[in-house]
Amino acid sequence: MEIDYEKLDREAQLGAFSTYDMEVLVPEVQKLVAGDIYMEIGTDKGKSLSIARMVVGKNVSLNAVDINFTDELKDYLKDKPDINFMWMSSESAAKVWKERGGLEIHLLFIDGDHSYEGCRSDLEYWMPFMAPHGTILFHDCDESSPGVVEAVAEFVNKRKVEEWKMFKRTDKNTSIARIQL
Repeated sequence: MEIDYEKLDREAQLGAFSTYDMEVLVPEVQKLVAGDIYMEIGTDKGKSLSIARMVVGKNVSLNAVDINFTDELKDYLKDKPDINFMWMSSESAAKVWKERGGLEIHLLFIDGDHSYEGCRSDLEYWMPFMAPHGTILFHDCDESSPGVVEAVAEFVNKRKVEEWKMFKRTDKNTSIARIQL
């Protein structure tokens, strides 16, 4: 199915997520099947979450975590009972996730705290819940967020990840790293 990224961009929530970012996120979301889980760490105004919701298949669980709850996100979520939003820190949300059964996550999108410590911590909190062949996406994995770059490089080296790729477009000032577990 051909995706019209410009149309998705027009219909999505406002936020900092380019059509190039969509070209990486959307195919990963579309791979999810009934019963799979999408988890987004760092939602801001909800643009990437709204895009995921527009393209996801039936009976895929949509989940998001952010320590902030912007007015834009509140407005977006008010009539979206199919999205489980946790207004708390990533660490607290991971504890709640574990208490609720710790279901396996198939696609983890990390776009929260862009410091090294924040990104590394998000990985530590959520890795125990990753499905064996799950996918992790990291937004802003470039020179604008050296902490994300460092945390991703460390993760790849420590876990000896064989399948990972960097998507970068300087003309659109955007980047995403993808790791396939």
